[in-house]
Amino acid sequence: MIILTLISSNYRDLKNLVKDKKIPLAICDLEMFKQNIEKVGQLLKGKNKFMRVCTKSIRVPELIKLVEQKEFVNGIFCYNSAEVLFYAEYYKIEDILLGYPMYSEIDAEELCKAASVENVNVSVMVDDIRQIKLLEKHAISNNVNFDILIEIDVSYKFLGQTVGVLRSPLNRSEEVIKLAEEVEHANNLNFRGIMGYEAQNASLGDNKLLYRWMKKKSREYVNNMHYTIVQDLIEAGYDVKVVNGGGSGCFQENLEESIITEIGIGSLLFKSHIFDPINSLNEFQPSLFFVLQIIRIPRKNTVTSFSGGYVSSGSVRAIPKPVIPPGLKTIKFEEFGEVQTPFKFNPKNLVLDLGDPVFCRFGKAGEPLEHFNEVYIYSNGEIVNKYKTYRGLGKLFS
Repeated sequence: MIILTLISSNYRDLKNLVKDKKIPLAICDLEMFKQNIEKVGQLLKGKNKFMRVCTKSIRVPELIKLVEQKEFVNGIFCYNSAEVLFYAEYYKIEDILLGYPMYSEIDAEELCKAASVENVNVSVMVDDIRQIKLLEKHAISNNVNFDILIEIDVSYKFLGQTVGVLRSPLNRSEEVIKLAEEVEHANNLNFRGIMGYEAQNASLGDNKLLYRWMKKKSREYVNNMHYTIVQDLIEAGYDVKVVNGGGSGCFQENLEESIITEIGIGSLLFKSHIFDPINSLNEFQPSLFFVLQIIRIPRKNTVTSFSGGYVSSGSVRAIPKPVIPPGLKTIKFEEFGEVQTPFKFNPKNLVLDLGDPVFCRFGKAGEPLEHFNEVYIYSNGEIVNKYKTYRGLGKLFS
C-alpha cells in the first residue's frame, strides 16, 4: 500500500506508522520512487536516450546508487567538487559529471583526487577559458585527465523579459567552437560535448495560457539552438559524444530531439509539488514526504505543528503543502515556519489531537533534505529501512 492511498483509507494506519519515531521526519515511498524510475526508463529506452542522475535533487546516496545502477543511466550529475570526490571514493561510480563550473584551486584538487580513483571518469562543465586553464594546470600536476562539457545559454527572450536562468554566457556557435578549441589545445583535457539547461521549460506549469505560449516558443528556440550548435561543432571537426539537455520538467520534449544523448533528471523521482501543473508528468507520483507533529490546539478549527519551514530557494511556489490528513490549510500570515506551522481545518469533517502527524510534500526536491539526517524508507505498508542524507553523513556539500 502506498502512502497516498491512505488518504482514502485509514489515517490511523499513518499514525501508527510514525508513532514511535522522532518527528519531524522525512519519508520516501519506495514503491512510488521505483515506479517513477521505471516510467522514466521506459520512455528513454523508446527513444534510445539515457538519463544522468541529478544528485542535488535527491541528496540520499543509497537512493542515488539505486537509480545509477539502471541500464538506462549514464552516470551522475553532481553540483560540488567535494560531492564528486565522495562518489568516486565511496561508491566508485564510473561516470561523474560536475555540472557547474568551478574556479577554485581547492575544487580543482578535489576533482583531481576523484579522477585518480581507478575506473572513475570525471567530466567537468566549463563556460570560460580561465576555468579551462585552471583545470589544465591541476590535471597536469596530478597526472590525471578530465573530459570537458561546454555549457550553452538556452534562456529565452519573451515579451522583452529573459525567461530561464542566468548561467552560461555562450549562445552562439562561434563562441562554443572557440572554447572547444581551447579544450583541444590543452593538455590532459578532452572535449566531450555540450549541455544546456532550459529552466523556463523545466519548471513552469501548463495551467496558464501565457506559460503554454511561452513554452511553445521557447521549445522551438532551444531545439534549434541545440541542433545548430551541434552541427556547427561537427562541421568544425569535433566529436560531440554528449549532448545533455532539459530537466525533469521537460524531459519528454527533449526525448524528441534527435541530437540529445542524455537528460539530467532528479526531482521527478520524488515529484515535488512544483511539477503538479505540468501535464506531461501526470503519470508520475509523489514519493517523498515530511511529517510534522501537532503540539498545540489554539482554536477549535486550528492546530499547530512543531517546525515545518523547509522552504526551498527560488519562487514562492516552493513552499510546502500539507496533504494528509486532507482538508488542512496553512495560515497565510504564517505559512510554514521555523519552529511552528499552524493549520486551519473544518472540525465537522476532521478530528485532530495532540501528537497527531501531518504529512506534507516539499515544494522542491533535494534541497530541503539539508534539514534531515535520514530518510525513512516506506514499503508495503511499513517502514523497512532508513538511509542517511548528506547531512546525516556529515557531508555539507553546499
